[in-house]
Amino acid sequence: MMRKTLLAGLFLLFLSLPGYGSETLYSGSPTGGDTIITFRFVPGEDMFYVPYGGNNTELDRLYALVDEYRAEITSGRMPVDVDGYCASGETPEASFRIAVTRSNRVKSELIVHKRLAEEHFITKNHVSAYTAPDGKTYRDMVVVTLRIPAKEQPKQPKLVKEEPRCEEPPVEERQPESVVEQQPEPVVEIAVPAKFYCFAVRTNLLYDAFLLPTLGVEWRVNRHIGIKVDGSHSWLGNEKGKVQKIWLVSPEVRWYLLNNKRFYVGVGANIGEYNIYKGMLGSLFSDDTGYQGKLWGAGLTVGYQLCLSHRFSFDFNLGLGYTRMEYDRFTVSNKVRVFKDRDKTKNFWSPTQAGISLIWTIGSNNIVR
Repeated sequence: MMRKTLLAGLFLLFLSLPGYGSETLYSGSPTGGDTIITFRFVPGEDMFYVPYGGNNTELDRLYALVDEYRAEITSGRMPVDVDGYCASGETPEASFRIAVTRSNRVKSELIVHKRLAEEHFITKNHVSAYTAPDGKTYRDMVVVTLRIPAKEQPKQPKLVKEEPRCEEPPVEERQPESVVEQQPEPVVEIAVPAKFYCFAVRTNLLYDAFLLPTLGVEWRVNRHIGIKVDGSHSWLGNEKGKVQKIWLVSPEVRWYLLNNKRFYVGVGANIGEYNIYKGMLGSLFSDDTGYQGKLWGAGLTVGYQLCLSHRFSFDFNLGLGYTRMEYDRFTVSNKVRVFKDRDKTKNFWSPTQAGISLIWTIGSNNIVR
């Protein structure tokens, strides 16, 4: 009986050892070594769903570690390793693109919410599954690794509570550390923003729908300023007398605002010539009246870019300002153009542009949330 009792006690003591039976993907010790944070993704998708697969718990843990080791991270002594793993794409190239986008989405959480910069990361992407420390494999994962310096090991004696002192020595010892960690924070270089797209090709779907095909480009001078030029051209006509011949050039300078730099205001202009009669745009006027002439105008623009993916976005904008039109009015009788008015002008305040544009970014490191 004594022997059975002793064996049972030893068995219970073995079960109570720390880490026995643990299945968590998080590994590492606060006294030093690698600390791993993992984020799961839906197979085949690149969006970062925080409530998915325990990502919210892992994200809170990562935030806490960044706050604790901010001084080491921002000084370059402890870079944040970000590894993207994807083995669920249709091709290796597709898997690699998905892994890159997922890594950027995780980094954007730290850039936006913890004021880190691209220079604080070491990013690698893999067309393979991730093998966890417990031997399990995950096909869709982003792994963040913090390599805590060995010098953090002196913290271990603080965890050993000296009962006669009632925890006060550890509290007094931590106060100097928090001061040391806060000293590098005023160095503003940690707020260096991620690089947004440098160049974009665009088409205004709203103008396209009115048979006025539009193609434009935008050069992002820096994070705050962009220069955009749109060109529209329509050259339509048929045997029934319908005519829609238009060319239009619309340059614009934009100032991107707010934290994510997607809302903007701008100053734009329009210049062009037109000859319309019973065409798509001509139907907006009297059925028996056509217009030909020139126009120019300028105004203010407001807009917003809605990101669809790493490369594509929608651009919604509206411009209001001044427009001057010089025109002739005419009608067509027996296939002969008969002018009603010549050398007329009209000046008015009105919308100068409206757009729902599809944007394809080139040379970008666009942060998408």
